[in-house]
Amino acid sequence: MRLSLLCVATLLMVGSTGIACATPNMITNGDFSQVSPTKTGPTQFGSRSGTGHDGSGSCSYGGQFISGWKGNGGYELWYPSAAAASSVTACNQFNGATTQRLPPAIAAPPIGSGSFVGLDGQAGLNGSIEQTVNNLVTGAKYTVRFYWGSTQEMSRTGATTEKLKVSLGSQSFVTPINSIPTHGWSGWASQSFTFTANSASEILNFFSIGTPGGLPPIAVLSGVSMTQNVPEPPVWAMFGIGLFGLGLLTVSARRREMRRRGIDRDSDLS
Repeated sequence: MRLSLLCVATLLMVGSTGIACATPNMITNGDFSQVSPTKTGPTQFGSRSGTGHDGSGSCSYGGQFISGWKGNGGYELWYPSAAAASSVTACNQFNGATTQRLPPAIAAPPIGSGSFVGLDGQAGLNGSIEQTVNNLVTGAKYTVRFYWGSTQEMSRTGATTEKLKVSLGSQSFVTPINSIPTHGWSGWASQSFTFTANSASEILNFFSIGTPGGLPPIAVLSGVSMTQNVPEPPVWAMFGIGLFGLGLLTVSARRREMRRRGIDRDSDLS
């Protein structure tokens, strides 16, 4: 494991449960705040691109403009803020849809700059976003943490359900299902999953799954992080105590040997 030597040494010396080693966040742009080129309002991203509509006229949508991330061929939307999400129609592929906005109740993510992404869960339009994570240690465990919620675009009415499938390489976990009334908002929820790396480089993917068709069930996502798990401090403490005990035995054995050699030398002199 690539741990800080100073952190490990500290754990070994003090054997304290009050000390923990924090590993770096391995995710780039986990709050989706970095975009290039700059966008002024909500915009569809991903592999689908073209001329769309933003409620007041034509606009260009699509492309991989969220730094570090790749949107796939579903219906994926980027929002600079909760206020913009509920007041500005997203530039998107559905020309003439002037109410492609989120409900007024939607709130800003608990952490980060306030930006987030929305992923349509309708079958056939399943939005997803992914990032390739490098420098993994094969066999090591990693915890992915994120904030997510469920809502519905204002262009439709009717109750919906939403969940996210989260994958790292070939491993997958699914969030609980949110049931949302017309134009409802679930609130942001913290979620985490622990994966085991199978190679040095794997793809982290968030895939939206919702029902029913035709009612844009939307999963929103922000605050993504990924850190390598480390043994609990008590484990390191026990390891440190063991090393300390081994050291004492070694020192004691050396002293006994030195005393024995001293006695033998005195006997020879007499």
